[in-house]
Amino acid sequence: MNNLTNKNSNIIAKYLRWIILGFILGGSMLIHFLHLFAGQRFPSVHAICPLGGLENLWTWIAGAGRGNIQKITSGTMTLFFFTLVLALIFGRAFCGNICPFGTLQELFGKFSKKKIQLSGKIDNAARFFKYLVLIFVTIMAWITATLWISPYDPWGAFAHIWRGKELFHEYAAGFIILLIVLAASVFINRFSCKYLCPAGAVYGIISKISPARIKRNDCSQCGQCSAVCPMNIDVARIKTVKSAECIVCNQCTISCKSKTNDIQITFFNKSIKPLAFIIIIVTVFFGSLFIFNKTGILRVTVPALESVLESGNFLRIIDIRGSMSIEAASEYVGMELSEFYNLMEIPKTVPKETWLRDVSLHVPGYDFHVIRDSR
Repeated sequence: MNNLTNKNSNIIAKYLRWIILGFILGGSMLIHFLHLFAGQRFPSVHAICPLGGLENLWTWIAGAGRGNIQKITSGTMTLFFFTLVLALIFGRAFCGNICPFGTLQELFGKFSKKKIQLSGKIDNAARFFKYLVLIFVTIMAWITATLWISPYDPWGAFAHIWRGKELFHEYAAGFIILLIVLAASVFINRFSCKYLCPAGAVYGIISKISPARIKRNDCSQCGQCSAVCPMNIDVARIKTVKSAECIVCNQCTISCKSKTNDIQITFFNKSIKPLAFIIIIVTVFFGSLFIFNKTGILRVTVPALESVLESGNFLRIIDIRGSMSIEAASEYVGMELSEFYNLMEIPKTVPKETWLRDVSLHVPGYDFHVIRDSR
């Protein structure tokens, strides 16, 4: 009876995880769409991606917590530090149970049951590459103090699939990388998570001291747990999974056919059912974001124009966004429209309703971010 209960619980956990991942991926796509077509009321992909906080870290430190690079907000830093704490407590559970880009890769992995398994030495060397990417990203962010990786970001490219011109103009390289990652994910599970993602590298390092662990008791070693692991960890031959590659997705624990639950997720050496773990991680993540938002420390968009005009707390030039119209931006910074046109070097022939990032459609070669950051 107990075995039947555990089996049913694992089946629920399996489908609940996919339902949650589907909602998160779909919600992310909706937010990206609304940002592109409804303006600054909705956050950009960079503002709600923890990787943006990683790239912004040096600028944030140099500005004593007040300076941020383009497209990044103080709320992005809140999200970044929160995911670090999450990794410290729950390991890379964010990667396995929340990250929408990881979900996208897993979905593409469903297209083919035949997978390519790289040889041990090649696989280990390839996995080390994401740590090199992490070092390179950090150094470049420190040197340039800009979101320099944006044109090469596959997730950023995916967020702009709604706008063809902008996608191929600003994210051509990122779109090519996106296609490569998704094509590779059909035959190599979570290709970017294993070999490219710098955020995953950070979480992996921190997860080494997390109290959340996958543990295996004595079992028949049928190999099912190893076979279903999307990160290709040989769980069947390990007593305790301490690998930085583990994304705590619980697929190994859910798939275990043993009547005695030989593969378990533990927290401080206490066994937790996969269903309970999924509910806990999602509740902690979104519950914390809700609290952060209510307390004002997760602001990932600019304030409403009405509140800025009412309070008189005008934005700095550096804080205006490409998703603002020329007219709205001038009001946000408290300037006369004609003065703003001159400051931003925008010809008067460009309609005031034009979004700042679209000025280049009227003025070839115009780069809003370069002009803004020089003011």
